[in-house]
Amino acid sequence: MKYIYWIVTVLLALGGLTGCDVETEEGYTPVILEKNIALNDMDAVQIVGRANEAHLQVTLGNTPKDLYLVLSNAGTLNTTPDITINGKKVAVEPQPERRQVETSAPIRSSILPAPRRISDWHASRSTEQNGSSDTTNPKRQARALSRTAKGVGESESFYLETRSSDGTVRATLRKVVANVATQYGAKTLNVWVADDSYGNCGKTVCVQDDDIDALADNFLKAGNDNDIYDWVTNVYGEEWGADAQSHDGEVIGEKDVIDILLLDIDKDNKKDGGVLGYFYPKDAYKRSKVSGSNERIMFYIDAVMFANEDTSKIDWKKETFSTLAHEFQHMIHFYQKEIKKGIVDDTWINEMLSESTEDLVATKIGHTGPRGVDPDDGSAGSPGNTLGRYPLFNYYDDSSLTSWGNTMVDYSVVNAFGAFLLRNYGGAKVLHDILYGGEGHEEAIEEATGQSFGTLMAQWGAAVLLSDQIRSEWEPMTYNTGDFRETTYGSSAYRLGSINFYNYTLKGAYGNGANGPKIYTDKIWVQRAGANLYYRVGWDLDGTVPINITGLSRNTTITLITK
Repeated sequence: MKYIYWIVTVLLALGGLTGCDVETEEGYTPVILEKNIALNDMDAVQIVGRANEAHLQVTLGNTPKDLYLVLSNAGTLNTTPDITINGKKVAVEPQPERRQVETSAPIRSSILPAPRRISDWHASRSTEQNGSSDTTNPKRQARALSRTAKGVGESESFYLETRSSDGTVRATLRKVVANVATQYGAKTLNVWVADDSYGNCGKTVCVQDDDIDALADNFLKAGNDNDIYDWVTNVYGEEWGADAQSHDGEVIGEKDVIDILLLDIDKDNKKDGGVLGYFYPKDAYKRSKVSGSNERIMFYIDAVMFANEDTSKIDWKKETFSTLAHEFQHMIHFYQKEIKKGIVDDTWINEMLSESTEDLVATKIGHTGPRGVDPDDGSAGSPGNTLGRYPLFNYYDDSSLTSWGNTMVDYSVVNAFGAFLLRNYGGAKVLHDILYGGEGHEEAIEEATGQSFGTLMAQWGAAVLLSDQIRSEWEPMTYNTGDFRETTYGSSAYRLGSINFYNYTLKGAYGNGANGPKIYTDKIWVQRAGANLYYRVGWDLDGTVPINITGLSRNTTITLITK
């Protein structure tokens, strides 16, 4: 359901979830660690260091304890770790193809990523910039659309694709929230509904006036710090400004108007599944540049799902509001980072910020959010939770964080990492600093946190395994404090609930009701670039345990944990 900012290659996308070749590093002197490590206490954490090879003597003392190993590969190469424990080699087998889980259990299982046309946007834009101007092709000549609407009840046609020849939808302006005072001046919201999705329409369910009022009221209304517009711009800044054309003369000028178009996305007429919404940057360009531009700063929201009043599985109203917050980050990101600074962030970073925005505003909109926990409950909830992002994350917790494949798995992984950053590195401020820092890659996160990416991945891995413990002193490796974590930034306060990954259960053909993170115990698979791999060395161990590890990327950080 989410907007994919830049296209990724087919090979990279497939590499995120299917079998892959293991590459080797050349031209580097291997880093070899030889250490004696004492982990005498229960619930101890030791980030050993970064190495291609490690020979460790781990002393556990006389009290039996479980010992875990986390390998955090912050590099760009997939590896096959060779692990020997107490003289016994851990078996390695190729990772089989792992298709995404199809199940009705997780709250997001029915909600698909943004349409492929959004991820193709950058490719098509690059083609135009290289000389194939949209308006020079006779087949792409812009058709004249009526732009005479002046008030509620007036109708217009909207382009759905980058090319004006690829279809339109007729919609009527159903609500205008005009001249609302914000920290960025007076803003106006227009809510449009496709004519085939409103009133007594022929769809499965149809948008009614009460639905439109609720949508507008949650996104923009009079007052301070009381709507999605305020909460999101407080972190990331204005969505569009007067200086846009000074940075790119082919974009539209400032209008201080945001449009939301409710329509049956993909014309699938599904009330409980499909693409829920997206931001399409084509509309921010002049029609002389992109013939299918609507020349508006706007969102697309699925009308059929939004109109669904059945909350037995998913509260579609709240899910839509959460989606608007997610897409609003993309809208602001496009303006503040790409248009103004000319920097294109890696897709996974952009999506992580949007996923974290949903986490940030969940309690404000009264939504269970990515945690899948009652918004009034700051604890980590109860065992057996099948909701939110984390049942899927648990099953795929060894998937790459940095290789974007546009699946629900990718969203769950970047969400889990963003939730870690929010709760350990300054809350809303870290999101702001990531957006405004760096040159589009991991350095933006390193600048915002003051930590290397490898260290952050290692801390993240430890935080996942320790999330069943309520120990605030473990920061920056803490998901779970037992209550809300308050974070204030700018003019807004945000509440971040605790997370315990051991409380989540994934049901379905692949999940089999398994609880908690996926931790290897006998065999391991190929470790992917940009991924953590979790391994339980043993149960009820004491004394000294020799651990030898070879075959690592030079960017792999080794962490040991006792529980």
